[in-house]
Amino acid sequence: MSCQNWNDLPYRNATYRVVITLLIFFGLVSCSVEKNTSLSRNYHNLTSHYNIYFNGTESYKKGVVKANQNVKNDYNKILSLFLYEDEDVNNSVTGDMKRAIDKATKVITFHSITAKPKVKEGNQTAKDKAFFEKNEFNKWVDDSYMLMGKAYMYQGKFFLAVETFKHVMVTFPSEEVRFLAMTWLAQAYIMIGEMREAERILLALSDENAFPEDYLETYHTTQSQFHIKNSSYASAAEHLEITQELKGVKKVDKIRYTYILAQLYEESGQNDLALERYKQVTRFNPPYEMAFNARVSMAEVFESGSENSDDLKKLLRKMLRDSKNKEYKDQIYFALGNIAMEEGEKEQAIEYYQLSVSTSLQNQYQKGFSSLTLAQIYYEQPDYILSAAYYDSAVSFLNRDYPGYQGLATLSASLSGLVYNTFTYELEDSVQMLAALPEEQRFAIIDGIIENVRKEEEEAKLAEQQAMQDMAFNQSMMYNSNQAGPGGAAGGQQGGKWYFYNLNAKSFGQPEFRMKWGERRLEDNWRRKNKQSMAELTGGLDAETDSLNGGEGMPIFDNKSREFYLVTIPLTDSAMEQSDFRLEDALFNMGVIYKENLLDYQESISAFEELLSRYPLGKNTAPAMYYLHDLNNSIQKPDKAGYYKVQLLARFPDSHYSKLLNNPNYIQELEKEEKKVVRIYEQVFSQYQQKDYVSVVTGADSAIALFTEDPLIPKFKYIKALSVGAMRGKEEMKVEFDSLIAQHPLAEESIQAQEIIDYMYVEFPEIKEAEQAKEAEVIYSGYDLEQEHHFLIALHSSENANQVSFDLLNYNLDHFNQYDLNIERIELTDSYNILVVKTFTNAEGAVRYQEVIQENQDEILVGIEASKYRMMVISLDNFAILSEEKVFNPYFLFYQKHYLIQE
Repeated sequence: MSCQNWNDLPYRNATYRVVITLLIFFGLVSCSVEKNTSLSRNYHNLTSHYNIYFNGTESYKKGVVKANQNVKNDYNKILSLFLYEDEDVNNSVTGDMKRAIDKATKVITFHSITAKPKVKEGNQTAKDKAFFEKNEFNKWVDDSYMLMGKAYMYQGKFFLAVETFKHVMVTFPSEEVRFLAMTWLAQAYIMIGEMREAERILLALSDENAFPEDYLETYHTTQSQFHIKNSSYASAAEHLEITQELKGVKKVDKIRYTYILAQLYEESGQNDLALERYKQVTRFNPPYEMAFNARVSMAEVFESGSENSDDLKKLLRKMLRDSKNKEYKDQIYFALGNIAMEEGEKEQAIEYYQLSVSTSLQNQYQKGFSSLTLAQIYYEQPDYILSAAYYDSAVSFLNRDYPGYQGLATLSASLSGLVYNTFTYELEDSVQMLAALPEEQRFAIIDGIIENVRKEEEEAKLAEQQAMQDMAFNQSMMYNSNQAGPGGAAGGQQGGKWYFYNLNAKSFGQPEFRMKWGERRLEDNWRRKNKQSMAELTGGLDAETDSLNGGEGMPIFDNKSREFYLVTIPLTDSAMEQSDFRLEDALFNMGVIYKENLLDYQESISAFEELLSRYPLGKNTAPAMYYLHDLNNSIQKPDKAGYYKVQLLARFPDSHYSKLLNNPNYIQELEKEEKKVVRIYEQVFSQYQQKDYVSVVTGADSAIALFTEDPLIPKFKYIKALSVGAMRGKEEMKVEFDSLIAQHPLAEESIQAQEIIDYMYVEFPEIKEAEQAKEAEVIYSGYDLEQEHHFLIALHSSENANQVSFDLLNYNLDHFNQYDLNIERIELTDSYNILVVKTFTNAEGAVRYQEVIQENQDEILVGIEASKYRMMVISLDNFAILSEEKVFNPYFLFYQKHYLIQE
């Protein structure tokens, strides 16, 4: 009962009144936290514990239960020891943890006793002294602080938790609770990445002899978490093993600890111990998902010879037949593949891994990991073509935070380059072979290819028809069995409904679709995982319009016609020259990729030797010889290395590669030359800072002439342009910038130059106008006053062009109806719409019409400011140009110069 309600109690007689009065008196005395007496301490301890702290603890426990229900376990990596590491958990328990924090705060705010008690007279025992030196005399306040800190942890507010646990350590330096606060503080430090602080605390605790047994579970799990974060899995497992032997560990926690322990043993290569712990998890009767992953993981840590695998394989095959595991088939097949691989059944393992990839519906990680496993197998064989395909899939499905992802992406790109160049080489080699044959033999080969295509298409068509018939039969049987009533009568009229209204047909068709295509969104091109447009894949050519609309691209032929194949065969000298160019480049690129990226020296040597055999005088001959010299040295064949060195020096003495071999200081000399350019630029830049613009221009011109191909040339041109601007004005500076942009469009300095030009156009519009006027003289043809003309109103896009068009139409009907004038609208790209009135016999008629409209503009352009529109006339030829250019101002400048002067 709270103090504030005692005054409202009823009483009947004087004795009762006296008792109540005394109770109120002592209650009021005990309510105060200003005095520290036995009575006040007992009251506040009692109220804190059984009223406020109890409710806060219950709310905290409720939140922990929710955390166990809402945690999303990622079994692809070591599970989190503490549930508050999951953001979903943080969100789900926020309400419960807030209530726990509120209750803890209430205990601390209203029931904390910090006033010192009266000191007893006479001698004091050590126990008495320790009591009087305490900072807090309510024994539930320290527990309330700990409750608050732990609740902050579950909310994901780790910095607040740090401050709370620190306060407990400072306020209660001699209480046992300090050990618990230190342990939780270490956890909080781990969560915010302060690993050194966490390590310092854990080291201090490890030397503590008085550590309470009740806190050992928290201590050892914290130690384990610290070692997991540092990838010290064996040490983490040691602490978690100790936790397993402690009394009082909850079953739900023990199951989780055991699974994590198995993962730690697996990560540290102790597969026998991992297998035993995974088995132990399944015996605990855990949640289905954990039990499933434990069984699959048992297969992953299986080692040939450690025990009979038949039982394990039997278990996994049984799991495949279980309908509950439909979404987990990819993991089961992967586990079977691991067993087969361990037992030396490589081909069987590959089949299982391929099934894992093909049956993966929603588990992107497993699809990526299975693809990666296949990619590595084929890479080791080596089969670079298949390896490239699976590496590409792995990179697509694995997250970027996957360990070593960047290396995988780099290797995938290298393999993709190799596949592209290999395909190019094989294609060009084949078509050149066909080109060398007599026409009769060439046609015979092509006809054979066409016949095979026809057979394959026919077989595919028959297989598709059979599949559709089988599916229709299965749907029919399933539908009839579900709809049949007593005696086999149909139970309704749904059989005639459209497929998408037939729930039975849909329920059968959807799984079939997912088996074939996986999870796809409803969108265009849904069959393709890569949504790259067909225009991108065909270099921007539209297959339908390319030939039908008179395009200049390659005509599209049926793949069962001779023309389809003949068009790729180089039958002319120019076509053969282009084919040789592609083939030589492909061979050279293959050699470089084999050497630099894949470190397959033998394949690299084969590619370069093939290149020299085919093109002894080709553009890549010198670098190929240099690579062959280096490769043969690498595989300990000095004679062949020497041969290619002699050939290179004799045939290409002045080449960069010969200098590399012949001059041991060549690289140093190049570096020296580069440093020389840098020193010159530093000197020029210093002159610019000193505003010595003449010297800057002179030095820049000299460097540009001396080092024409140096990467610093754009910098010289940029600083020269700035100096020219400082000396001769912004117009001259823009000329220099235009030259820089034209000659070095991709340079960083060109981007900066363009930004300055854009700024100048805004701040100094006359510069842009002068340029547009010059441009207009080039673009627009000389005006012909006798040619048919149109009248234009250029209206800013912020104005209502439809209203103006309507008003202009009405005005024409009232005043120019006999001339049959038409009005059209054209949208331009520079924030203007054009209203076109046409057509007038010549310029004179268009100008007279313009004068009338200008005199009556208040009637047509109601409420529109003069700055928002322009009127002009234009010849038929120039109107065609304007319609194509779609920029208003250059023509308006042309109009002002030619027509207004004439007027």
